[in-house]
Amino acid sequence: MHRDRISELLTEKDWKGLRQYAQSLSKSECRDLFSEMEDTDYGIFFRLLDKDTALDVFESLDPDQQARLIGLMEDPETLQLIEGLDPDDQIRLFEELPAKMAKRILAGMEPGDAATVNTLLGYPVGSAGRFMTSRYLAVPEDATVGEVLQNLHTSPLRPDEMGVIYSVGSGRIYRGHLSLGSLLKTSPEVRIGDLADDPAIFVRTTDPRIRSAELVAEHDLPAIAVLDGEDRLVGSITFDDAMDLFEEEGTEDFHKIGSVRDIGMNMKDATIGLLYRKRVPWLLVLVLMNIFSGAGIAYFEDTIAATIALVFFLPLLIDSGGNAGSQSATLMVRSLATGDVRMNDFLQLIGRETIISAGLGMTLAFAVILLGIVRAGIDVAVVVGLSMLLIVFVGSLIGMTLPFLLTKLKKDPAVASTPLVTSCADIIGVMIYFSIATWYLGIGV
Repeated sequence: MHRDRISELLTEKDWKGLRQYAQSLSKSECRDLFSEMEDTDYGIFFRLLDKDTALDVFESLDPDQQARLIGLMEDPETLQLIEGLDPDDQIRLFEELPAKMAKRILAGMEPGDAATVNTLLGYPVGSAGRFMTSRYLAVPEDATVGEVLQNLHTSPLRPDEMGVIYSVGSGRIYRGHLSLGSLLKTSPEVRIGDLADDPAIFVRTTDPRIRSAELVAEHDLPAIAVLDGEDRLVGSITFDDAMDLFEEEGTEDFHKIGSVRDIGMNMKDATIGLLYRKRVPWLLVLVLMNIFSGAGIAYFEDTIAATIALVFFLPLLIDSGGNAGSQSATLMVRSLATGDVRMNDFLQLIGRETIISAGLGMTLAFAVILLGIVRAGIDVAVVVGLSMLLIVFVGSLIGMTLPFLLTKLKKDPAVASTPLVTSCADIIGVMIYFSIATWYLGIGV
């Protein structure tokens, strides 16, 4: 409804009416219109919002959406929007901008703001330094509670940025953190250094950014300090940002599990062409892999021709191997991601998986033998039972081993996704099944 009315006002070039209509909408309605309108139309609509609403809407957009919107704006308008963002949000936006546009915008920013952005951009992509914010409250360890409380009202930080107070020594050496609430309940003459807790809980600027989120969740922290190589406090990562990171990482892993490349934007905003390009590469790879399954079936044509009943059990056996492998892979990927499992745990885990997969294989083999007897007789039932045992056993070991192998090769273990494990299990399962059938049934002998 809003989109149709705005399109009508744009067509009529009723700028006064469009401005009044734009300013009558809520922030959420203005944000939702971004994915419903053409970019150029939304650029005009956005310019007609009042300053505060425009900034609120801009802050609520994803970085890729912000980058698209900035491409429609003039530099003065762009600078006004970017300067209203927190430093960490500015970094996420600059990562989405074309290099030439980012350089031009940086040149127009206030020198101090530009220096902060350049410093953060200097850290490696995916690091805590690149992810941190420079807006945090740090006070000398020798300061008293009364002095800190007396000076809080002069701080340029927002109230939500003062929930955690960092204690620092000479040279900004990190001494620990404390909450604003603990100050309010403490005598004014007590030193900050005497209240600070957990000086050993922090992340380095070069640590993977996910490490900060893990520590925030593990210790239930409202924020975590970011230190440089000399133990100096240089930034902070908040609970909200850590939870956003978990959501982002989870989305990325889900894409990999489904063999979909990261689309980099809201699903609703993605074009048909973009979704096609992101999905087709892995599908082509998996098609090429599955050619080997077809080649295996072709190789055993004589076996299939001699005992056509074998074909009935092929999907059942292959799917069981793929399912067992996918279960193992999912458990290992998650355990490696959370740090519950390390590389040196491989031998212990492979031993356990051997026992578990053998048990699973025997259970499923027993079930399928009964079906085989009813469907095709005792000889085929034995072939199907032995095949099920080995296929589930091997599929489970593949699913557990691939994440470890990829981690060893410095690759993301989430790439050992369901389709990849399933394709490997399919190829090996076909070979196992028809090899056992050829041997046991004496075909070609």
